[in-house]
Amino acid sequence: MTRITGILIDAYGVLSTVSIDGTTSNTRLSGMYEHIECSTVDVIGLEDGIDVWVDDEGLYMQEPNPTLTGMLRLTRPFQTHLSGAGLFLTTDDEGETLPLTPEQIATVIGWWQVASGVPAPTAA
Repeated sequence: MTRITGILIDAYGVLSTVSIDGTTSNTRLSGMYEHIECSTVDVIGLEDGIDVWVDDEGLYMQEPNPTLTGMLRLTRPFQTHLSGAGLFLTTDDEGETLPLTPEQIATVIGWWQVASGVPAPTAA
């Protein structure tokens, strides 16, 4: 089984890493549904090849997520508010879903720190 690790921002703005079964498109979607807590997904393409998967019906079914919305507005200033959780992943040239690169992980964590007000670590 192939595992794909992504960054999840849950409905309360908490950041965590999650792993989904990447063996087939069906297992990937099932993993997304489980972690995002939905039955349909949509993807939003961001800078540097980063994608965020969200509940396609989130605006109607879930509460607004100010942290996730704030993260996306750092690169998409006119982004409407998002509701529910968001799962950050990337894709290859053929459109296959992949885990984030270390650089992309650092970018997503940086967005989360700004949007949630968590200070960046300082060098000792």
